[in-house]
Amino acid sequence: MTKEDIRIEARQKRALLATAEVELRSRKIASLLFSRIPVHRFSVVHIFLPIRKNREPDTYPVLETLQRDFPASIYISKSLENGEMLHIPYTTGLALQKNRWGIDEPVDLSQALDSPAFFRAFSGENILVLIPLLAFDKEGYRVGYGKGYYDRFLSHSGANTTKTGLSLLEPVEHISHPSPLDIRMDYCITPGKIWKW
Repeated sequence: MTKEDIRIEARQKRALLATAEVELRSRKIASLLFSRIPVHRFSVVHIFLPIRKNREPDTYPVLETLQRDFPASIYISKSLENGEMLHIPYTTGLALQKNRWGIDEPVDLSQALDSPAFFRAFSGENILVLIPLLAFDKEGYRVGYGKGYYDRFLSHSGANTTKTGLSLLEPVEHISHPSPLDIRMDYCITPGKIWKW
């Protein structure tokens, strides 16, 4: 299947999920993340905030568990018009506003790092990046919304970064013709399984 075919199918499947089902699957993903991935080994966790209207996994429970039980520094992002992202430390009470895609983003950018600076700042530490996606295949490649934000971001990462997708749906068999710029994941967590490459 082509990426566009996969996007269409994934959007259709997610649109059929009731809110209660999204919440249930999101809880299962969070449970697998904390029970099977050694989160305590990461001093930095980069997490995405969900686009609820698109039926993305709800990451707010993950965020709350990280804040309550783990000493890691937590970062979220802001998408820029040029296809790049800024990365901002997340703290309780951080002011957020929705962007044009419905993503909660920080208002205060005074501590923002661009992608190269983010990975330079934590070059000696273990980083966990939780990645949004529409679909993924059994080889570890993902299909997003087609803007390339995360591929550009992760192109600056090194061996100390663990790239982990979160998906409400199980994988497709194969994504045809992945781009040389596509970044392969290390793990993808679904409600029923952790896929590892």
